[in-house]
Amino acid sequence: MYDRKGWHPMPYLEMGEFYSEYGKFDVHITAPSGYVTAATGTMQDERELKHYKELGAQNLISKNKRYVPLTTQPTKTVSYHAENVHDFAWFADKDFIIEYDTMQLASGRTIDVFGYHPTSGSAILWDSSVAYIKDAVRHYSSWIGEYPYNVVQAVEGPKNLTAGGMEYPTITLITEPDADEENLDVTITHEVGHNWFYGVIGTDERDHAWMDEGINTFFEFRYEHEKYKNNILFGDAIPQNVRDAPLDQFEAAVYLALLRLPMESPIDLSAQDYPSDDEYEMSVYMKAAVWMYMIEVKEGRSKLDNAFKEYFIEWKFKHPYPEDFQKVMEKSMGKSLDQYFMLLKQKGRLK
Repeated sequence: MYDRKGWHPMPYLEMGEFYSEYGKFDVHITAPSGYVTAATGTMQDERELKHYKELGAQNLISKNKRYVPLTTQPTKTVSYHAENVHDFAWFADKDFIIEYDTMQLASGRTIDVFGYHPTSGSAILWDSSVAYIKDAVRHYSSWIGEYPYNVVQAVEGPKNLTAGGMEYPTITLITEPDADEENLDVTITHEVGHNWFYGVIGTDERDHAWMDEGINTFFEFRYEHEKYKNNILFGDAIPQNVRDAPLDQFEAAVYLALLRLPMESPIDLSAQDYPSDDEYEMSVYMKAAVWMYMIEVKEGRSKLDNAFKEYFIEWKFKHPYPEDFQKVMEKSMGKSLDQYFMLLKQKGRLK
């Protein structure tokens, strides 16, 4: 990756995952004809795509109709096209169940929504996957800026040691086989949310991971708080009187609890410099979300939302640094935010 600060010759790592350039992908995948494929971008084979959509729409009504290949040949080649993405991922499984619907965005534009899950996975929970994806896109588009791609998808992966999810442009892998409905919804929302932070706004996640994971976690929490009056970090430990409180008081209680968690490392630290995975996750995800909430409380949610909309418009398909984010925020809010941005380098709990 090359940007205004020079070259960034770095491999993918679990901590500080992505930094790469936007481009256009035309990919052709040859697979056994009985396999369902799912990938970044839009499938270009009209007959195959129509088959997926018809079968996927039926599965929203009468579940688990299996894919039947359109060819008698042993293999097929499917093609995908994607623009303004900086990665490409694809998945294939002969046991995938396809679920499909469309959704209309506020601008009037209609996009395709796909969910893919194997028959051996969490089939009952994944019956609602398309609804979860649509809800995530609806909320993030309203809060930040309209989803720019023509398709959004989620795929259930096999049960393995890496639970949770892994985001890619227009498609995300979800590995939550033991999740309940809320956890699956929230996990899908977090990973779909990365289409905004890492997808559309392509920050350097190795050196400034909070600009991706932390900001996205903040919006994921807002989604869960509004929809479920819950936070998966605390779950049943949240007292009933807190759940019964108005939303702003509920959120204040949750963030106060988050603030008490051990968060020694600074938020803005190169990923490889964190002493452990736990320190990385606590600072990059949780401490950064708390930092965002502090700005929201002190400056107002409407001002914060307006600033993010301006940030989205100005840096769409570009590579902002923390100073660029601060500049947009200050311009939108009409004041210096140095008092907040200095906290990004602070060790220990935020005050």
